[in-house]
Amino acid sequence: MFKNSSLIFRFSVLFVLALLFIGGAYYLVLSQVYYSELQRQARGMADNVDAFGKWVSQYGRVWVKDKSETKYLSQLKFGDITDGSNKQPVSFYSKNPALAQREFSEVVAKSTASAKFRITSDNWMNPANKPDTWETEALAAIKDRGQDEYIQILDGRYRYARKMVHAASCIACHGDPATAPSDVTEQYGTERGYGFKVGDVAGIISVSLPAEPLLMASFGVLGPIEIGLIVLAFVMLYLFMHFGVAKPIRKLTRDAHLISLGKPVELDLSDVSQNSRNELGQLALAIARLRTSMDLAIRRMKQGR
Repeated sequence: MFKNSSLIFRFSVLFVLALLFIGGAYYLVLSQVYYSELQRQARGMADNVDAFGKWVSQYGRVWVKDKSETKYLSQLKFGDITDGSNKQPVSFYSKNPALAQREFSEVVAKSTASAKFRITSDNWMNPANKPDTWETEALAAIKDRGQDEYIQILDGRYRYARKMVHAASCIACHGDPATAPSDVTEQYGTERGYGFKVGDVAGIISVSLPAEPLLMASFGVLGPIEIGLIVLAFVMLYLFMHFGVAKPIRKLTRDAHLISLGKPVELDLSDVSQNSRNELGQLALAIARLRTSMDLAIRRMKQGR
């Protein structure tokens, strides 16, 4: 049935199939680019968090001037240092890397930033750092399978986890609870968050990014203008097939039929070169030669009577 259909119909079917193949390739490329970009953003966020933690670690702790109700490990008061606004003695509060990173994550969580993060572990010290269900799964995968990263699309979010390893500066607080700083054990107890050695998996940096469905993301790339250009391309090709191929073939077919009946036919060959590479032009020349040969044959037949 397809072989007996018109060229226009076959062209339309093949054009649609070509668009489907191109669309499939576009989908695969877009999928790779989209998820690679999400991974790049997640890794960038994890890099920044890790760098911030290392900055705090190089000092052991950082001391900040804050309100009295702030969360801290220890406190220092300097009576000879006063706040310029109210002339009151200034207190400084210490924060270790884990506490500083968690407070950083809380600030980011309340901000308009699309990427959120937190530090968590299966052996957490602070209950606020307890992992959620997905983070528990990520921790198990990283520790049991020896992975450095764990990635999953879940509930419209791109979830990314990266392994964190204990350095020597971490063991002071997370090694033997008997030798841990007293303010740490007083604040968090001695049951959880200890027993680590240098090189042990401390936990993960858990990053979360919005991940809209790929079909919706594709519309951000393929908009009305691009769709309009595809339609325009189809219309142009359709018009070419109709006026440049199908219509001339129908005319040549009709002329060949008339020639077969011995009827006079006017073939317009004024624009056709003998050396033309146009297949339709060569077909017209062949039909013209066929007509000439038939005219000669008919004349010879009449002369031989």
